[in-house]
Amino acid sequence: MEKGDPHGKGFESTERVNQVKLPFRRIPTQSRNEEQNQDIESGELKKLKEEVARFKEKNVKMADDLLGLRHSYADLNREYEEKTKAYEGLIQK
Repeated sequence: MEKGDPHGKGFESTERVNQVKLPFRRIPTQSRNEEQNQDIESGELKKLKEEVARFKEKNVKMADDLLGLRHSYADLNREYEEKTKAYEGLIQK
């Protein structure tokens, strides 16, 4: 395209943008802080995962205990009803 062509100007400017290097640099202390934060976060994450695992184990144990208690309650309730009927039978005689 010709330099006088207004449509060609956009292409020239993109070439210039690709050539210009901006002076942005990464500060080394930031990367160290980020690494430390990641280490802290991964440590905290590990602790939280361990805590979740403990709670899951505790939940399973408590569910088993609850099931056992429900069976015990049903057995006691049945015994109570049987004894009540036997007592009423003795009173009526």
